[in-house]
Amino acid sequence: MKTSIIIAIVLSVLAASMVLANPAPAPSKKVDTYSDHQEYCYNKCTHYKTIQGKCVDYEWVGTKKECCDWKTVGKGKCLEYKKTHKCDKYSKAEKICLGHGYKQFCSKVTKHKICAKYEWKELCKHHGKNNACDEYAYHFICTKYDKSSRCAAETYVPKIKYFHKKRCAKYSVHQYCAKYKKLSRTVAKWVPVSKKHYKGWIDHYYKQVLEKKHRTICVEYAKKKTCTKYENVKFAKKIGYEKKCVKVVQRKYCVAKQKTKFCTKWTPSKFCDLKEKVRVCKAYKEDKFCCDYVAKPYCTQYKTLKPRCIKRSFKKHCVKKSPGQKICVKYNFVGGKRVCRKHADKSVCAKKKRVCTKVDTYKPPKKTDTYKPPKKVDTYKKPVDTYKKPVDTYKQ
Repeated sequence: MKTSIIIAIVLSVLAASMVLANPAPAPSKKVDTYSDHQEYCYNKCTHYKTIQGKCVDYEWVGTKKECCDWKTVGKGKCLEYKKTHKCDKYSKAEKICLGHGYKQFCSKVTKHKICAKYEWKELCKHHGKNNACDEYAYHFICTKYDKSSRCAAETYVPKIKYFHKKRCAKYSVHQYCAKYKKLSRTVAKWVPVSKKHYKGWIDHYYKQVLEKKHRTICVEYAKKKTCTKYENVKFAKKIGYEKKCVKVVQRKYCVAKQKTKFCTKWTPSKFCDLKEKVRVCKAYKEDKFCCDYVAKPYCTQYKTLKPRCIKRSFKKHCVKKSPGQKICVKYNFVGGKRVCRKHADKSVCAKKKRVCTKVDTYKPPKKTDTYKPPKKVDTYKKPVDTYKKPVDTYKQ
């Protein structure tokens, strides 16, 4: 009870102090808002015009493009390779013929049987009768004989003619590539590019392009033999045939005659009345003749080739690396000023009319449409484009 009394006293004291600190304002002059007025007037807009309003599009003029962040591209990439090879397998030593010669060999032989030794034998040429002669007759008797020979068997012997021909006496072996293979690799290359920005300036930057490079290597080797020394060689050639007698026959003929008387009719009595000597072969021999020749080659010079590599293994080593290329990855625009390029259209009143109405004497107007729409006067002035194309002063 006592506490509630104390609180009421304190509140009353505070209220009194507040009243003393803020005295009441002086009473204002009373205005009679309900007194009689003559009329109520206000301004009414009858015509509007369009003027330039706030800027809605700005553009920076005179800015400078500077790089604020750099990046190194392609550092450590191999630019040049060196190819080394190692032999894994060798061939055996090989003996080859460097020079060839030709020899004449008989390809066809003809055999003939001829007499090597003769002897003379006496043979009875005519048998007579040792009787008395009944009749005689006369005939010529040869008193002198001679011999003539003729060929009974002939053969053909080839005619040989010798010629000289140039041939290689010494050869040398050279190695050359018999099969090639084409290799290709892709190399990254940075190419400068200039393109027009949609704002108007030209941007310069680098673009990575993949370029294919080709090279040719030998995958198979072969050997070629060339002549380094020549010499003249004599060789025979068959140009025809000639006849040669292989059997000779001799005959006897008379060279002197004498007339003699002889009996033509005898009493029979047989005896040899005419003898002659005849040559008879006692021993024979076989003679061979070559009737066709063939030239056969033979080796005149040999050379032993050293073992050569028939299987190789290749290895690629990098001998030159790229130090990298510094390119800009981020640009910053510095300097310049902001210029307005486009303004908003704003409508303002171009002509006003004062309209007044009487208070409490308002009569509604007749329902007649006296409104005349204003003439559509186009007062909009097209803004002048003062934009100048910025000059790109950026230097890489």
